[in-house]
Amino acid sequence: MRRARVALAAGLALLILALGVTLLQSPMSVARTNAPAGAEEEPIASTERNRTYCQAHELLPRGIAAIRVWLAAAAGPRVHLTASADGHALTSGQRGSGWSGGSVTIPVKPLARPVSDVTLCVSLQLHDEAVIVQGSQAPPALAARGGGVVLGGRMWIEYLRPGDRSWASLIPSIVRAIGLGRADPGTWIALLALSLMATVAALASCVAFRELR
Repeated sequence: MRRARVALAAGLALLILALGVTLLQSPMSVARTNAPAGAEEEPIASTERNRTYCQAHELLPRGIAAIRVWLAAAAGPRVHLTASADGHALTSGQRGSGWSGGSVTIPVKPLARPVSDVTLCVSLQLHDEAVIVQGSQAPPALAARGGGVVLGGRMWIEYLRPGDRSWASLIPSIVRAIGLGRADPGTWIALLALSLMATVAALASCVAFRELR
């Protein structure tokens, strides 16, 4: 029983440590996007085979830590991304399979300075999946290319970098937002919910320790 209690205590300590580390980190913010303001995404291509899509004339901001590409999939494949200029690779990254939704975020190595006229290539390694490329209409000279074919528009791409504020500093704003739109609005709703969850977790831990005596 003593080993079980030690294991439980260690697990709780690691959980608290992970929560603290997470709260000290900063959420990603959009440094730049090529999506037209007010526009809605639309499919410009789809594939069920391994495919590489490239798009020129991109601007790579300084200090970005991830790039979000608007690819839609129910169960996304492995994605590899490269950014190059004048034939030289600037940065790259990859995302494993299993993602889903209307976009995929790929971590990359940050750049010390912004770079213009960048060509961004996204390679998909499909295994019985289907992927839809999303973006907006554009003339052929500016459109993305894939499989030797000019697509009907440009892929939407967002460049992300860490924000200026940590998750911990955003807690008051999040609490206020949770309290809006309720029948009885107020920050007390979020505080009550957090208090109840903390109480339940504490009671459950106490019961578990007591049973392991």
